[in-house]
Formats: sequence, structure tokens, C-alpha cells
Amino acid sequence: MGISCDTVYALKAWADDLKGIDIPLCSDFWPHGAFARAYGVFDEAAGRPERAIFVIDRQGVVRYIDVHTLREVPDPAEIEEELKKLD
Repeated sequence: MGISCDTVYALKAWADDLKGIDIPLCSDFWPHGAFARAYGVFDEAAGRPERAIFVIDRQGVVRYIDVHTLREVPDPAEIEEELKKLD
């Protein structure tokens, strides 16, 4: 699942731009950043979350956390490896 502080309309536009994606996208827009705050990745000074990747297993256990500044791009290969560990 992907979660963003963007509106549902922005998430739909992004998914459409990617020609569709195979994971659900959820909006953390209102209350703004509630999910990001709960996971400790909301930057109050900037008013937005950091770019963060959480891999959570089916039992709800966080198995992997990767936090970046907004300008940094997570390594997709590393994330894919972490996801494979869930199988």
C-alpha cells in the first residue's frame, strides 16, 4: 500500500501518469499527516512528511524502515529485496 499526504485526486493523477500501479494508494491528507505523525516521519517545520518507506508484514509488524529527505530517491532494488523477504 502506498500512503501519501497528497489528495486522492493527486494520487489518482499520479497513478494514471504511471499507467496504473498494482498496489492501493491511500491519502493521508486529512487530518493532514496523521499517519506520518503516528510513524514519526512528519516534519512539523516543513508541514509535510519525510519520504519514508515502511515494509509491514501481514501481522502488522514493521520489518523495514527507510527514511529519506524529499530530494533523495529510495533504491527500488533494496525495497524489492525487503518485500521478497515477506513471502
